[in-house]
Amino acid sequence: MCRLLAYVGPPVPLARLLLLGEPSLLEQSYRPRQMTEALLNADGFGVAWYTAVDPAPARYRSALPMWNDENVPSIAPHIASGRVLAALRSATPGVGFGLMNTPPFVNGRYAFAHNGLLEGFADGVGRRLREGLGERAYRAILGSSDSEHLFACVLDALFDGQPLDAALRRMVARVHAVRAEVGAGLARPPDALLTCMLTDGHAVVALRHAIGARPAPTLSVLRAPWGEGGALLASEPTTSDPRWEPVAPGTIVSIAADGAVAMAPC
Repeated sequence: MCRLLAYVGPPVPLARLLLLGEPSLLEQSYRPRQMTEALLNADGFGVAWYTAVDPAPARYRSALPMWNDENVPSIAPHIASGRVLAALRSATPGVGFGLMNTPPFVNGRYAFAHNGLLEGFADGVGRRLREGLGERAYRAILGSSDSEHLFACVLDALFDGQPLDAALRRMVARVHAVRAEVGAGLARPPDALLTCMLTDGHAVVALRHAIGARPAPTLSVLRAPWGEGGALLASEPTTSDPRWEPVAPGTIVSIAADGAVAMAPC
């Protein structure tokens, strides 16, 4: 499992989002409070942020745990953005380590991060996901993680002109179809945990969803986190503000460019 965070709102220093919460994303790297599938998020981390300079995000990633990276506390107070996506990685067993498998994943103006797993990824699920991709989305896969394969499925829909929420829904439908193919004849079809976040640098769309027996990884939203408009999305609350709202399983959450929050069934 992983920890995810997304922010849309007035520009704030990255340090406020990564280092200064209660508990901060940094603290969640070594002491997560709502994570059930692992104890630490020690397999890397990354942050993508948007500026007026380019529609594509800047990105910093490391295969180190966040607590071992000396660059973040040095640079995070000096970078401000109003569009941010960050992730801590706790790698799925059997999926490779290294920078290429570290979220968030970026393609053009899009950034994506996933908290969950695809059971059976190395035993047919991953191959079938790749087989259904268009050439452009297929070539976007640079690593070997289940998360990046999900991003490729999302990109396939985005490249077809689908909006962010529809792209996530099409990815879910594709995973359902692959699960049915691979699970035919098995005593139990493989589970898929699909909590994820997607942004185009304007809006953020997130999904809390699971296919199978296991519960979907948690997700919460906080509106106007510092009284200045905007919204925060996170795997678990990153501030002590009591206004955090849990997102129900089977829900898509959208944060519009103006910070307005909407929820709908996925």
